[in-house]
Amino acid sequence: MSDRKLKPDSFKKDNFFVVGIGASAGGLRACEEFFENMPTDSGAAFVVIQHLSPDFKSLMKELLERYTSMNIYRVKDGMVLAANSVYLIPPGKNLVLEEDRLRLLEQEERNREDVSSLSKGGACIVRHGLNFPIDIFLESLAKNYTDRSVGVILSGTGSDGSHGLKAINEAGGFVMVQDPLSAEFDGMPKSAIATRVVDQILAPKALAQGISQLLRSPLDKQHLSRSESALLDSSKLKQIASILAKHEHIDFSHYKTSTLSRRIHRRCLIIDCNDLEDYIRLLEISPEERSTLCHDLLISVTQFFRDRQAWQFLENQTIPQLIEKATLGEELRFWVTACATGQEAYSLAILLDEALEKAEKQLTVKIFATDLDKEALEKATQGIYPDTIANEMSEEKLKRYFIPKNHSYQVIRRIREKILFANHDLTKDAGFTRMNLISCRNVLIYMQPKLQQQVLRNLHFSLGSKGVLFLGEAETLGDFEDEFKPLNKKQKIYQKRRNIRLPFPVKDSDKIPRRILPQPKPQETQEPRFEPLLNEAFSSFLAEQKATCLLVDKDNQLFHIFNNSL
Repeated sequence: MSDRKLKPDSFKKDNFFVVGIGASAGGLRACEEFFENMPTDSGAAFVVIQHLSPDFKSLMKELLERYTSMNIYRVKDGMVLAANSVYLIPPGKNLVLEEDRLRLLEQEERNREDVSSLSKGGACIVRHGLNFPIDIFLESLAKNYTDRSVGVILSGTGSDGSHGLKAINEAGGFVMVQDPLSAEFDGMPKSAIATRVVDQILAPKALAQGISQLLRSPLDKQHLSRSESALLDSSKLKQIASILAKHEHIDFSHYKTSTLSRRIHRRCLIIDCNDLEDYIRLLEISPEERSTLCHDLLISVTQFFRDRQAWQFLENQTIPQLIEKATLGEELRFWVTACATGQEAYSLAILLDEALEKAEKQLTVKIFATDLDKEALEKATQGIYPDTIANEMSEEKLKRYFIPKNHSYQVIRRIREKILFANHDLTKDAGFTRMNLISCRNVLIYMQPKLQQQVLRNLHFSLGSKGVLFLGEAETLGDFEDEFKPLNKKQKIYQKRRNIRLPFPVKDSDKIPRRILPQPKPQETQEPRFEPLLNEAFSSFLAEQKATCLLVDKDNQLFHIFNNSL
């Protein structure tokens, strides 16, 4: 390659991509092949995070300069990103983004309770003497560049990078992984692929070509993802929603237009489809693309004890109070909605197990965990996660509730058996009842207001007297705020105020009233009455069969329950 160096372009975040590349054992050759095939004028910044020994000087800069004429820098603290440039992590350091600046952290800082305070961009918590520099950088990349972030995992051992790829996917960015067959060491690529958030799996040369194509896409030039102009035509969105409803049996028509637009646009970029009409035709004939888009729209990403302060409140206040108020022999009932691959359900099960042991109280506990994604539920049932989950909990919890395997941990059988995982559509299926606590986190934010209120109304019905509702940090109660008492408003933990059936909005209304409609007369809020003989016959039969019958109306709203043993 020529020794000529390109002048760094000015920083324009609106159309500026940052590509984070994670590599470990065998990663040098993969990096060389990648940059040899990456155009020098792509307009992106590239940050390479390697696993480096602090005892030896890295020669990555000198070696890569043979394969690209882009400017290559060993990162210094506070360095500003520039387009068409490559940045290399120095040995013995962790690296995070703070807007357009690169910040270096000493790896020894991993023993602090939370290193994210050192950077507005944030970094994951690192404990137990383990260090995951690729995860740390990719998480900060996702927070700062959202849908302008690209995560790439090349050859290496272990699972570093898998957690960061999930963060990038959730933020609307792009996830690429080296084909394990082309990697000298396939541990990191295989772990990344197991996350189910990977957009493309290719050899390094093809990865470079794919990313270059993505960065140069004329569709992306037209699409400013942070503006109203990013919204796709409503008739096109309806077509796509109709196709998915017909074939995948999931109705996305009441999901937020902005979310649908960004995710559909993202798929078009990944498969190099520059015309939305062409993409709609592809959806009509391709089961694979329908399945992929559907999975992408569900945004099935989670982690253990996500939003740590909220979980600390549950651990120290909410759960002990629920146990204290329960009578001996009583059953405590919990429901984790949109549970994805199960981390939140297991987080709850662990806290309950610890609290019951501390209280020395004999109580039966039932935990229901539901999701639309059947593949995610299968992974949840297995309870096997990469070793990077060590970042997400205390060493004591990790040792007590997990069994170490090859670069992974499995939840112990005793905890796995406490949870019933089931397929369930929160927007139309009848819910469980008499719940002491329901977790519904980071799913409402993707729904339009009407659908949000419908789901909240159903969850209110599912909660028992004084039941607790746990929402995501960006979610609100909307028109039902008066029906819940805040236990911790900042952490979005609320308690049901009264046992009533919340009214439905007037049909065909474009907007749900800001205040709750006047309550119906007392007799209208009571359970529907049935002939005593019919009710007794149903209950007797269903009790004998150890079953429950849910009676719903034409709108799939729960109307009556016979033999309520769910």
